[in-house]
Amino acid sequence: MAGILVLTAKGSDALKNTPPDLSPICRNILVQVDGKKSIEDIQTMFRGLKGLEDAIQKLLAGNFVETSRQCKDLVKAIAQEMLGAKAPTLLKKIDDLHAKYGEQCWEHVDEIEKLARLFYGEVTADQLKTEIAKIVRETKK
Repeated sequence: MAGILVLTAKGSDALKNTPPDLSPICRNILVQVDGKKSIEDIQTMFRGLKGLEDAIQKLLAGNFVETSRQCKDLVKAIAQEMLGAKAPTLLKKIDDLHAKYGEQCWEHVDEIEKLARLFYGEVTADQLKTEIAKIVRETKK
């Protein structure tokens, strides 16, 4: 499971008027969904809680949350997944490029690759570039 979690209209409503069938862990997860945190971030925040995976699945299946399909969010999620705690530098670069170029930032993926080579090495940079290229192709379909 990967991606950035975003609230749906149903999820926003559930924050205001909590349905009785939502467990406390589901409600706690909903409160943390801000369109910036990945599923991995949420899992890290609530690590060790029994039923965490089931709660995330229930929220996804019940259409309270969904994973963002925006290219930028998908790229950031893959960078987070591949780099873990080392990701913030690259995530900032992705945000900076997106702020500067908008959706055309993916035409400047070489800047991301240069930074990745500098901070994470050639093998990781090549893997990132390959994964980013796949995501960009898939979202442009």
